[in-house]
Amino acid sequence: MKQAIGMIETKGLIALIEATDTMLKASEVRCLGKKQVGGGLNTVLISGDVAAVETAVQAGSASVQRLGEDLLTASHVIARPHIEATTFVDEIQKVAESKPNEREEVVVETSDQIENTEIVETDQKKKVRYKLQQMKVTELRKLAKEQPNFSIPQKNIHRTNKEKLVKALSDILIIDE
Repeated sequence: MKQAIGMIETKGLIALIEATDTMLKASEVRCLGKKQVGGGLNTVLISGDVAAVETAVQAGSASVQRLGEDLLTASHVIARPHIEATTFVDEIQKVAESKPNEREEVVVETSDQIENTEIVETDQKKKVRYKLQQMKVTELRKLAKEQPNFSIPQKNIHRTNKEKLVKALSDILIIDE
């Protein structure tokens, strides 16, 4: 089955995380990587079946627009590209190389066939914490103030240190399924 490439460009890291998370949850797609374009712009690149990529990009774009109307810069799907999707990845920071706990497919070779065993799921909380730790304290405080039912009272957020903000935000941003 022919593959497609999907891209979403956002303003800010939080919008990028939201877009990526939504796309990966929306359909069976694979995250190829991300790229910091500059000036606060970030791009995430996914691949998969044409329909799955179109669904994922639509869902990711809608979720970023819910965060803020001006956070989505662009989105695009290239159905059945003439060149391989891996050609784009050379220019992009590969997610699998930068994070030790990315999803990986375990393949077992038997005498007659090669079969996929299980997909090792990553620890979502560690990924979210990593992304949050890369943010500045002022960005974390702004994000914390936007959260309903946040564990730290609004009046105390401006005094809370980075470590406590990261822990509280990662607790509220992870939805256990």
